Amino acid sequence: MLVALAFMAGFPVLEGCDSRAREIRSELSDGELLLFDRGQKLSSPCWACHDFYGTQNKVGPSLSGLFGRRAGDSAFPGYSQAMRESGISWDRQTLARFLANPQSVVPGTTMVSPGIAARADIEALVFYTERVTR
Repeated sequence: MLVALAFMAGFPVLEGCDSRAREIRSELSDGELLLFDRGQKLSSPCWACHDFYGTQNKVGPSLSGLFGRRAGDSAFPGYSQAMRESGISWDRQTLARFLANPQSVVPGTTMVSPGIAARADIEALVFYTERVTR
């Protein structure tokens, strides 16, 4: 019933939308909402290995507090030597480059993603990630 009411009211219905995402969405403009929602959908495969909120231990590091942090500099024990020695500090630009081609940015990383080709997809994923990992 709630889903039907949200649909009829013109609100996007996001499967698995949690309270943090709803809180963030309430603060965004219409254009930002579109970008956030697209980023949220694109983040689905990322959640298999990474927790964006820092509440679960997964095979990859938590992305909570990612922006401003040095690569390989968190409590996660499984960073590759390449990541720890990369010298990267995460911001929009470094994350965008990494998402486009992880192996070329950090040769030897254990990140298994082949990269994301579409610039618009990277932009949306970075936008989403920046907001939910604060």
